[in-house]
Amino acid sequence: MKLEKVDVEILKILEKDGRASFRDIAKKVGVTTPTVSNKVSMYEQMGIIKGFSVNVDTEALGEISILLSVKCKPSDVPKTAEKLKEAEEVREVYIVGGSWIWAKVTLIDNTHLNQFISELTKMEKILDYEYKTIVSTIKEESRAVLSEGVNAVLSCFYCRKPMHDKPVKLKMDGKDHFVCCNTCAKEYKIKYEKLKEGI
Repeated sequence: MKLEKVDVEILKILEKDGRASFRDIAKKVGVTTPTVSNKVSMYEQMGIIKGFSVNVDTEALGEISILLSVKCKPSDVPKTAEKLKEAEEVREVYIVGGSWIWAKVTLIDNTHLNQFISELTKMEKILDYEYKTIVSTIKEESRAVLSEGVNAVLSCFYCRKPMHDKPVKLKMDGKDHFVCCNTCAKEYKIKYEKLKEGI
């Protein structure tokens, strides 16, 4: 699904202010409030919007952030990344290819940093690591670059596979549901009706 100009404008406003009202967004974009409401609901269903959150400034809290790089055998990368992900201090984890994992980690103070590194060295699969303390944040934005014509890769609501072609759109109970093919559409309708009966 290609993002249109109105989609991009709505998403950009929500990126800057997740608390913006649908009425205010509608005025700025030049559409009706129900249009904004329907589109935001659709973005959530499609997984384009993962959620709305408050961006808390770590530096204002006096916390320390580090960029951590971890080396392990290529075969151990997925499990090590999953293990790192479990730690509350680890805010972002990236597998960057080969033997390396990068992570952004936030800690309360230097004592907490030392404890974290001590625990890290006990992880069996890690061959090497290094970290750099973030002194100041010059720019921090969402990773998504919003522009007209960008293709949103959706997952089929039934089989969960990514849809690179135009999805089949089903309208049920006033909401749009997206599936990859007519077979999934048929099965999804059956599943949806069964769930409704169960409710």
